[in-house]
Amino acid sequence: MIKKVAAALTGWFDRYRNSALMKKVSGLLAIDILVRASSIILLPLFLLLMTQQEYGLYMYIISIVTTFSVVLNFGLYVAQSKYYSDAATPERKQEIIFNVSLLLTLLLTAFILPVYLLGLDYTLVHWLFRNPIDYASYRWIILLAVVVSVYSVILLNYFMTSERLKLFRRYNLYRLLAVNIISLAALYFIRADNINTRLYATYLVELAMLLAFMWFYIKEMRPRADWKWMPRALKLSMPIMLSAIWGLLSNYSDKYFLEKNQDSAIDLSYYYLAFSISNVIYMVCTAVQNVWLPGFLREKDLNRNRHNTRRLVTQLAIGMLLLDIALVAGLAVALETGIIQSKYYPALYVLPLLLLAQNFAGISLFYSNYMIYFESTHWALFIGIVTSLVGVGASYLVIPIYNIYGAAFVYLSVQLLYFCFYYLLVRKKIKALTA
Repeated sequence: MIKKVAAALTGWFDRYRNSALMKKVSGLLAIDILVRASSIILLPLFLLLMTQQEYGLYMYIISIVTTFSVVLNFGLYVAQSKYYSDAATPERKQEIIFNVSLLLTLLLTAFILPVYLLGLDYTLVHWLFRNPIDYASYRWIILLAVVVSVYSVILLNYFMTSERLKLFRRYNLYRLLAVNIISLAALYFIRADNINTRLYATYLVELAMLLAFMWFYIKEMRPRADWKWMPRALKLSMPIMLSAIWGLLSNYSDKYFLEKNQDSAIDLSYYYLAFSISNVIYMVCTAVQNVWLPGFLREKDLNRNRHNTRRLVTQLAIGMLLLDIALVAGLAVALETGIIQSKYYPALYVLPLLLLAQNFAGISLFYSNYMIYFESTHWALFIGIVTSLVGVGASYLVIPIYNIYGAAFVYLSVQLLYFCFYYLLVRKKIKALTA
């Protein structure tokens, strides 16, 4: 019996060790795990150098930057992935990335200029923040953060789509080292507004890294504008952008209503500590997704894609369950031993809900790929509208009563709804095509 189990385990290990996908994933996971592990390992240092209110407000600002950067790339990373993978010649691939970058720059400029020139960003900030902040001192660094984040998404998508994995790993590793070292040093030596200090340290370094690695993207371009192709790219990408706007309402409503119902950012600090830890799950899924997507889009056999997706999701679900247990245990030990200050103890109770939510969010990534595969991204918009209405409504009703636990419950409900919609839609579409 023991020999049979050992032989089965050995065969399983050899099969996945020799898998081309697993070799790619393991390399990327090593970097992503290092990135996420460093953020958790260094978290106690950041918590010591920042007050609870500073940490909570900083993370709230970062969530806004992240959310708007997803919206303001206009979904063009989808067009880049799809049409670069479909391009028949190297020259056409080079034209695709040039036209993606050109279209992105034109759209981003057309949006940002009127917003900042007319001061509309002040109106937006007044809506987003209940408690007053010195937005004038953060205004330009937030703009820089959004722009840098937008182009980083496109650059990383190119590295993955073109399977230039060494550049992907190097870019992320250099950002990890430089951002953490310089941010900690700045917080320690500069006695000023800690939020502003960390924002400047983080995004000036991010800008330097982006400029350094953008050269690899630019030199592959073939500068030939294809004005006829751009509407086609927008037709595929705009539903993704619009769904991201609605996703902003659904995925961001927990944080928005939590901030609106607090007199300080202390409860935000508990919530964001738990959210930062739970986000390890989503980052692992994103790493696998980045490797998975190019091959998924190239595969024309729908049945094979369906079988491979099902197998991958099963393996991920098992891995995420084990990681969930490890993360909860790790936070408990950190709080008990004083590695993380005991005043953050409420984060431990909300963490399991957020971990479960991230499990659903991570799995949903792989089913959302079918929207690109079938060129049916308009369904993502429909799903975004429905989930946003549920998220906003639930947040309005639940969070004022149950505080951070209500926020975690809302986030879990939204991610579960996303998963159900994508799973059922993909199942129905595949059944119709294979009938």
